[in-house]
Amino acid sequence: MHATPLTIGIVLFDDAEELDWAGPLEVFGMAAVTLEDVRVVTVAETTGPVRCFNGLRVLPDFDFASAPPLDVVVVPGGQGTRTQVDNPVMTDWLAQIAPRCRWIASVCTGSLLLHGAGLLG
Repeated sequence: MHATPLTIGIVLFDDAEELDWAGPLEVFGMAAVTLEDVRVVTVAETTGPVRCFNGLRVLPDFDFASAPPLDVVVVPGGQGTRTQVDNPVMTDWLAQIAPRCRWIASVCTGSLLLHGAGLLG
């Protein structure tokens, strides 16, 4: 067990592929149910509704400015990565938080955002 809770942030954005964020959310969410020191949150540029690729609308828990310190960040893929890679709010946020994270990962084309943030070398 960790001394402080491990906070896992799932990044959301318009046209993100639902499976790419909902799958990790489900897996890490089950860990949060069984382990007292794990917390899973969703984070987006704003706390307004996010419309995912297949039409599912979700409300993020936090916007980038109000997000708690994150230990793990998961960036989903999907068609939305093509526009988000040119969104300096997204890429700058990822670049700023990465040094404080234990782990930052992507699913599929989410790697484009990590690359756009200068995190893939």
